[in-house]
Amino acid sequence: MSDDSLLLDPAIRNWVVVPIVLITFFVGLCKHYVQVLITNPPTPERKSVLEQQILNRAKLLRANGKYITSQGFYGRKHYFNDMKNGVLQSKIKEYEDATPTSPMQDPNQMMNMMKGSLINYIPMMVVGGLIGWAFSGFVIIRVPFPLTIAFKPMLQRSVELLSLGSSWVSSMSLYIICLVGLRSIHTLLLGETSSPMMDPMMAQQQQAAQQAPQPGKLFKAEWEALQVVSHDWALNTKKANGNADDVAAAVPSLRSSDLAAVELEFLKSAGGAP
Repeated sequence: MSDDSLLLDPAIRNWVVVPIVLITFFVGLCKHYVQVLITNPPTPERKSVLEQQILNRAKLLRANGKYITSQGFYGRKHYFNDMKNGVLQSKIKEYEDATPTSPMQDPNQMMNMMKGSLINYIPMMVVGGLIGWAFSGFVIIRVPFPLTIAFKPMLQRSVELLSLGSSWVSSMSLYIICLVGLRSIHTLLLGETSSPMMDPMMAQQQQAAQQAPQPGKLFKAEWEALQVVSHDWALNTKKANGNADDVAAAVPSLRSSDLAAVELEFLKSAGGAP
């Protein structure tokens, strides 16, 4: 059969092509919002929050330690890096023999994966069955360029005509194309990580592959980075308006013993002092 000899009813565009595209689009939106409603968001544990705050404080000390006095800097460094009672050292020892944890061991994440799989596959099967039942055997569009015969099984599902050209597309093939093609539209509307067409198990595997290192390695890396840092007070640097003595004389309170006492009180209130 010649491609030019096949004519399509213009009503197919309004009653077949447009409904398939709209149904696929709105079903994708509904799947996303249903998944948001039934998925349990992860609740951070108190221990993990405290450990993250310890790492943040150590990083802030390395970055901004030059703006405090040497007594305050080395007091805080001793609090974190002391070989016997340092906070970072205690965490390194705590996780030294700990086995690496896997996200698959979390029952909440496993339940979310199962819910996501059900929400993803059940509507796909139901809508695909309805479209196959309502528009079975429809040839609805034609791609504007010639294709080889290898594309016939992909573009002409539910239509078995050997004489039909490879450029014609059936209703079921259009539905599958819309499932993949509308993913970018859903991502644009819902966000980068909110595509309803993404397999939840695949998304979970991607998150597991990009997960942060184990806590013991993080604490050891931060301890090593803080260990090599020395205090270099920013006010010892010559300024354009005068030398270091003039600046230090202008702010004598920064070198006072009262400031050291305040720093020790701050360390006690933040979780302990060296």
